[in-house]
Amino acid sequence: MDGARRRDLLLVALTFAAGAVDAVVFLRLDVFTAVMTGNIVLLGLAIGQGAFRNALRSLVALAAYAGGVLAGARLVGATPRDSIWPAHATRALAVEWVLHATFLAGWILTDARPDGLAAASLIAVSGVAMGIQAATARTLAPTMSTTYVTGTLTALVSELSALGALGPDARRRAAIVVALGLGAVCGALVLVSAAVFAPALPVIVVGGVVLTAATHFH
Repeated sequence: MDGARRRDLLLVALTFAAGAVDAVVFLRLDVFTAVMTGNIVLLGLAIGQGAFRNALRSLVALAAYAGGVLAGARLVGATPRDSIWPAHATRALAVEWVLHATFLAGWILTDARPDGLAAASLIAVSGVAMGIQAATARTLAPTMSTTYVTGTLTALVSELSALGALGPDARRRAAIVVALGLGAVCGALVLVSAAVFAPALPVIVVGGVVLTAATHFH
């Protein structure tokens, strides 16, 4: 398998993890920490309905995500044109993995039902993690987002409307859209069947991505 193909598969895996994260966080904490478009809508709804607790959680998620993007951009830095996956990207994703593991630990300590300061802290941890992932993915492949797919879906449907054969870009976009949805489904299923271990799914997936990248990219 060539490097570009492996990179694309790893980005799809990260998208799956993002879907799982948002399913768990939304179903228990009423916010998104990966898809900020949806989170902005939730913030507006919360303000309009006077649900100030939810509004505060959305603000925490937005601020944490922005901080994660800044941190991720600094961690990755400029990517050389001839580099498919620089070592700095692996280090950034390793930091993301640590944050996911921290979230899992806090989730277990609160018996999968965090509230108050604990909930806000976990939202912040998750938001920073997803911001780092978004910044890293944008550096590796600017046309393949792993945390939001509105633009990806728009481009995919536009290409399909031409009724032509699916090219490599269209297949990559389709894989990203499907991965986000499957991640959300799996995250919700684990939350229903074994809530305390639901955040372990992104820990496993991101850990696998980091291990694979460290092994195959230098």
